[in-house]
This record gives sequence, C-alpha cells and structure tokens, in this order.
Amino acid sequence: MANKSPVFNIDHSFRVPGLGLLVLPTAPGPGWLAPLALHTALAVQLHRPGQPALVLPATVEELAHEPHPPTRALLLDADPGSLPAGAWLTLVEIATSELL
Repeated sequence: MANKSPVFNIDHSFRVPGLGLLVLPTAPGPGWLAPLALHTALAVQLHRPGQPALVLPATVEELAHEPHPPTRALLLDADPGSLPAGAWLTLVEIATSELL
C-alpha cells in the first residue's frame, strides 16, 4: 500500500548534541506539520535514493532566527547517517497520549 502522506522534502539538517538530528523542510514545509503542537511525537519514514525506507521516531519542533519567521522542523530521535540530496520524509503515524 502506497503512503499518501504529503512529502517533507529535506532542505538541510544538523545534529543537536544529546537530542538528535534536526531536519528542516524546503519552503514551505508540508501542511501536516502546521496544526500539530510543538513536541508532538511522530513516526516518520525516511526515504533516501538507492536505500530502503526507514521508520524513525521524531518530534515536531520550531526553529527561529532573525530576520526569518519561525519554521517548523522535525527532530529525529535516531541517527540515520547522512541525508543525501534528494532525501525526504513521510508521516507514518501521530503518537497519541496513550503511547507517551
């Protein structure tokens, strides 16, 4: 069954020591990020050219730096290795409070 979640195209990412990998979308990010509360737990699927898809835990975060408006991002709670050009994420599941 094909995943019908809108694609989160990865613009760039950087490691946040002790927390994980912060992944920023190309502008604009997917619409499914906007209504979610900050720190919402998710399962996302990482797609990299030439490699099998990988399901990873993530949380919704926000990055702000002047003079740009805040940007929604995903903090991956895993180390998937390098994210080559052309990598993208799709939403698998939004964690409910019972799972936390």
